[in-house]
Amino acid sequence: MKNCFKKITLFIFLFNFFVLCFADELIIEPDAGRAPLFTAINDAKSSVNLSMYGFTDGSLLQSLLQAKQAGKSVRVLLEPHPYKIEDENKKAIQFLQHAQILLHWPSSQFRFLHQKTILLDQNNAIVMTFNLTHAAFKKERNFAILITDPSMVQEIQRVFDADWARNPVAVQNPNLVWSPDNSRRKILSLIKKAKFSIKIYTQTLADYEIVGALADAAHSNVKVQILLSKLPKKQCLNYLKRAGVEVHVSHENYIHAKAFIIDQKRAMVGSINLTKTSLDENRELSVITEDKKIIHQLSDTFDRDL
Repeated sequence: MKNCFKKITLFIFLFNFFVLCFADELIIEPDAGRAPLFTAINDAKSSVNLSMYGFTDGSLLQSLLQAKQAGKSVRVLLEPHPYKIEDENKKAIQFLQHAQILLHWPSSQFRFLHQKTILLDQNNAIVMTFNLTHAAFKKERNFAILITDPSMVQEIQRVFDADWARNPVAVQNPNLVWSPDNSRRKILSLIKKAKFSIKIYTQTLADYEIVGALADAAHSNVKVQILLSKLPKKQCLNYLKRAGVEVHVSHENYIHAKAFIIDQKRAMVGSINLTKTSLDENRELSVITEDKKIIHQLSDTFDRDL
């Protein structure tokens, strides 16, 4: 009996140890500012791999240069022509090329590289909703999740390497949501599995299938709340309201975040907008977490932003 008790105690200890080791961490912007990113890049021992859509922040460019000068391997996968602001990354491109930091463009199979991720030493990843721009650290509501789970980080690294080489790649981690691979299916599944509540931060809401699923959830007595900075088109808005969906506009911070909170038990955070282009054509990444602390932080921030 004593040996059995010792084994159970050891199992509980090891389980809690590994849960703590691989616990996610939430970064809330603009509250946290650039400091968490500076620290992560500075603390990297050997490599920094960055996938980014918009890059205009000079201090973070300098941080990458310092990492290279410290002998770290630095690679940047960058969208060359962001939508409607095609020259946004021009200065960053010139800086990176002058600094001889390795720089690649995404494959033409993607409409845009809209992913926002930093990989550190192949054992940590920061999955972000924000670009590395001045605005992201001023009046934009954004989030990032720092993850250390080896299976998740390994898949993000594998996809980065494939995208870098412009090679096809298969994805399978249940907690990673990739566009164009599986994001539509996984987001619809999250919505359909909701039993009590759905809270959504989104910059844009325009995909008809997602809108329909949210309306169906509301008809099934799920409390659906959506927070944006600009109302969706009138037809979409009226359809959601008739279903009982609450649509709110933020007057404090500009909503650039892309996040779901489902039943206060599960959350998804990352780069994916609720548009056809983002779901079906772009390279995007969001991460699903059941970390209670992160869900509490996200939900509290959402309630304050309403």
